[in-house]
Amino acid sequence: MPLPDLAPDHLVVIAFGPGIGELILIRVPPDAWMVVDGCGRGETYYALKALTHYGARPSIVLVTHPHDDHSVGVAQGIEEWTPRDDKKTWPRIGMVLPPGDDIAARSADFMGGATLQAIAAIESRWKEFPACRWDVNVGDLELLGDAALRVLSPRADVRDEQIERWKARRPFDKNVLSTAILLSWHKRRILLGSDLVERPGYGWSHSLVLDPELGDHDLLKVPHHGSDAALHDDVLRPRARVPDPLRFFTPYSRQRLPRFSPGKGAHRVVSHGGTSYLTGLPRRHEEQSGRRETRTLTELQAHSAITFDPTTSGFPDCYVLVSIPPDGGPPTVEQGRGSIHVVSSSGEASPKKTWGDHLLDDDF
Repeated sequence: MPLPDLAPDHLVVIAFGPGIGELILIRVPPDAWMVVDGCGRGETYYALKALTHYGARPSIVLVTHPHDDHSVGVAQGIEEWTPRDDKKTWPRIGMVLPPGDDIAARSADFMGGATLQAIAAIESRWKEFPACRWDVNVGDLELLGDAALRVLSPRADVRDEQIERWKARRPFDKNVLSTAILLSWHKRRILLGSDLVERPGYGWSHSLVLDPELGDHDLLKVPHHGSDAALHDDVLRPRARVPDPLRFFTPYSRQRLPRFSPGKGAHRVVSHGGTSYLTGLPRRHEEQSGRRETRTLTELQAHSAITFDPTTSGFPDCYVLVSIPPDGGPPTVEQGRGSIHVVSSSGEASPKKTWGDHLLDDDF
């Protein structure tokens, strides 16, 4: 089944993963698109496939940090979206500036192959057409149609310190360099958490200095696949304006994220309220469900024992699509095959369920 049609006047956020990677697509009406990171399976690159399906080209491409699980398909997309005969149509291309001038000299211990490809593609376009360059400095404001993007991380001193460690080939946590973004549109607030972590580096504490009301969001891409070290209660705690925010996670099978034990990870997010979704389970892509799922936290604590028949057949799957109207009405949610609506207990949605009521109940 193809991707859903898009309401022409709605802001749309689509999260993909697994496969390999995490991809966020944003459409600001009528046709301003942003690609955040990348995801793919084999030679199928999800950003390219999705934007081709919608007949779209991005206005902004952002690589939030140098990890392969956020870089798959980025180089291939940039190649498609930067025609040499029409540089004025090139998207703004952003990433945290990597150290050094010699790409080949950057150790694979610090960056994998997909990341090296992505950085090489980005740097070549920056050199060829400097107007497309975006260094994503904290506090930056960037326009996407009539939406405003604000860069929340990493703080300049933290960024500089970590890049010096990178240059010196010293160990560091690349997630400290993650670029979190707040998108504002028609009084709606979309918080894209990237892989920004609170431990180490106090990433969310620093971002809360920029905007103490980050918990006042309509939609949150939960940072770092819901790892407990990435979470900050002041970001998760709903505010009066939006008592039931939407939250979605992408999984990371290698680290079995998110985790569902009481007080940790996904359980901690759900306990704060709102309505939560997973684009898939923390397992291999070919072991995801061939249907949309609703699962309790109790079931998900033993997720490794869950088996599916059928399993997913491939793109488009393992996605969550959120469609947000401009008039203040409730968003609607479309779940792709393999995605999971997370509920707190059997037959009962997570607290203050409202937006989940807009789900379609028919199977693919």
